Amino acid sequence: MSTIRDKVRHELRELVPATVYLVVTFNIIGFTKYLLLRDYGINVSTFASSTILALLAAKAMVVADTLPFMEPFRPRPITYNVLWKTSAYVAAIFAVQLLEDAIRLSIHHQGLRPVLALLRAPHFWVVQIWMAMVLLVFCTFRQVIRSITPEQALELFVGTRPRSRSGFQTVNALSRPK
Repeated sequence: MSTIRDKVRHELRELVPATVYLVVTFNIIGFTKYLLLRDYGINVSTFASSTILALLAAKAMVVADTLPFMEPFRPRPITYNVLWKTSAYVAAIFAVQLLEDAIRLSIHHQGLRPVLALLRAPHFWVVQIWMAMVLLVFCTFRQVIRSITPEQALELFVGTRPRSRSGFQTVNALSRPK
């Protein structure tokens, strides 16, 4: 029973931060897309599609991280894996967004010509650039946090030191003089 509980706890520990981050950032990107297209009189519903894409992307990223080819540069500095993972995630999300728009446009316009026009549209590339930056930040923070202990991550990002059982603050390698 504890192995199932540990597996679920580990899965949630991996999935929840990724999901929260991606839901927030994808909805910000969706809102940007809405603002850009509103000037042209095009109404888009972005909240639902952004949230669904974020949920799917978070789960796909957690599953992809278990695959052996996602960390091919283990002995090298984390920059290599950050750039590798960011490139893989950006390519996957680009393909999903292009496919989503291609299906929608081909149904409404009975052809692929609008899909080709989409590739020339500035709003499409604005969203792709945003997506690449969001994923780069995510991959960078995730690799940094995985390379240090949870206590070090708390101290580094929040500035708190965990208390030991004796009630005194523990000192670790990242402690800074005050």
